[in-house]
Amino acid sequence: IIVIGSGLAGLTATIEAYQTAKKIYSGEIEKNHSFPKIYLIEKEKNIGGNSAKATSGINGALTKYQKELGIEDSLEQFSKDTLKSGGNLNVPSLVNTLVHDSKDAVEWLAQFDLILSAISQCGGHEIPRTHRQAPRADGKPSPVGWNIISGLRNYIQNDLKDHVEIMLNTRVQKILTSEDGSKVIGVQYETTNLETKETKQDTLAAKAVILASGGYAHDWTDTSLLRRFGEKSLENVPTTNGPFATGDGVKMGTAIGAALVNMDKVQIHPTGFIKLADPFNPTKFLAPEALRGYGGILLNSEGQRFVNELNTRDVVSEAIFKNCSNVVMKHYDAKQEKEIEKKVVRAWLIMNEEGAKAFDIGSINFYAKVGNIQIIDGIEKVSELTNIPVDTLKATFKKYNEDADKGSDEFGKTRFPVKFAEDNKFYVSAITPSIHYTMGGLAINSIGEILKPRKKVDVNILLNTPTTSDDQVDLKPVLALYGAGEVTGGVHGKNRLAGNSLLECAVFGRQAGRRAAESIL
Repeated sequence: IIVIGSGLAGLTATIEAYQTAKKIYSGEIEKNHSFPKIYLIEKEKNIGGNSAKATSGINGALTKYQKELGIEDSLEQFSKDTLKSGGNLNVPSLVNTLVHDSKDAVEWLAQFDLILSAISQCGGHEIPRTHRQAPRADGKPSPVGWNIISGLRNYIQNDLKDHVEIMLNTRVQKILTSEDGSKVIGVQYETTNLETKETKQDTLAAKAVILASGGYAHDWTDTSLLRRFGEKSLENVPTTNGPFATGDGVKMGTAIGAALVNMDKVQIHPTGFIKLADPFNPTKFLAPEALRGYGGILLNSEGQRFVNELNTRDVVSEAIFKNCSNVVMKHYDAKQEKEIEKKVVRAWLIMNEEGAKAFDIGSINFYAKVGNIQIIDGIEKVSELTNIPVDTLKATFKKYNEDADKGSDEFGKTRFPVKFAEDNKFYVSAITPSIHYTMGGLAINSIGEILKPRKKVDVNILLNTPTTSDDQVDLKPVLALYGAGEVTGGVHGKNRLAGNSLLECAVFGRQAGRRAAESIL
């Protein structure tokens, strides 16, 4: 079994493939088959991908952690929230699998000492269901994505070292198929020696291949999927993704005839940190959804709120573009030895100490250390940083507190995690909408099989006419090819719900790994 990509989807698929094989490898199967070898291939030098950068958490409905906190949830409400966020462009069968498997996915992680008992209510959710680890007692950061990746990576490297070969700095170039193209039989790859820069090409045969290579939210290559499917305006929008997010798996899948879903659906996250010491850097550090979930509010340059901070990402992003564009920022560029002035989209994200501690003060302090958050005592200092008059800030906070007391505001907000006082310690950051996630990708079914049109279609036609959820009936599986995570499409519709990315990786990574192991034994 070959797994391409080592984010959460790839790690989960690797572990589930091994655990499934271990369960069924006995009796006649043991006599007739050797225990499967798993190859985990990663083009970067480190394991983790974008999953390691995830900060808000992983969703789950009806989990034991919700029950411990007295949170009443339902599969029906979780489905409604996911479909509403996705504009009902989601593939219903995939949403059904995502939601029904969410409890098991969250609790499955406990075997790796990942106790996700802290739960927040992020934007677009009617119920608190976004799970993360509780803040550490020593005050150190506890980033949920990094912790999950570390737990799974350590398990694979230590417990599965005799069964899993990890191939880093290795880029899969092509998926190999049988002569008639009906079945996947392996991959062609290139490995780079980082010390000598020498490369070696080879092929690797496999009875099953799992694509978990991520999305295309940083793909400005010559074959850019963002340029092909995204709006032209995206070229001026920063991204939270690493430069490795170039849609390799999507391109390799379509090269052998796999179908596409919702390729034009690119998510703009409302809040990427603008580092004041480096404001024009096109790659942004994500300001987590949970910062707003724990009480952070958004202000424009005039010091006014303009949106329900807990609405879905697309709505909040649109409001920021509408109310916070054409802000002039200046920065001295040491390399050019001159001051650079640009018009940017910028809002202010403001939290108080109560919200910061509820989120994770260790992570907040880390953001402050790297220059993404300014920690300020008192409203006057907030005024100095933001150039918003003190009286305006006082009026905004007073109005917000009054709305919190009555339980609603003019933007439709009905949940107010904290109230503000003028002498609070404030945590202030400049933020801007950033390309964050690509909802589109290869079509899959509910057990992680990658699909292709029943009739043969030229690759150029595939790329120019992405399928929609209505086309699933006209698709059939590509034999021995599975997919999970952002490389696939259809789960999220037009707009992903916060916390559903890690969940999708865990749910469909397990599905793909399980089916791949079952198919070869």
